[in-house]
Amino acid sequence: MAWITDYSFGCVKVAGHTYSRDVIVCGEQVLSPWERKEGHRLFLEDLSWALALHPRVVIVGTGAFGRLYISREVVKCLNEMGINLRGFKTGAAIKEYNRLIDQGEDVIACLHLTC
Repeated sequence: MAWITDYSFGCVKVAGHTYSRDVIVCGEQVLSPWERKEGHRLFLEDLSWALALHPRVVIVGTGAFGRLYISREVVKCLNEMGINLRGFKTGAAIKEYNRLIDQGEDVIACLHLTC
């Protein structure tokens, strides 16, 4: 599994590689840039790549200041799919992702790196 080892506003380090665009991290796979339908709103279609991997947990990093809004549709649909969705400001999301990786959990991190 790829650990997220560093984060600062607009920049994240995953498995030794630095990314300056939003990312999705799953195991050893990284999707960057992670582009969304609307920059600061999260819709179900924004998670299609991640959901195709059938995770048990999806961690969403909502930005350094928590500006990424997770729509009710996303919460409802993931709940119906039996996927545990957890949203945090990005710094806290990374800590939670790494903690779950350490526990062997099947988790994906979708991270907004700026605001």
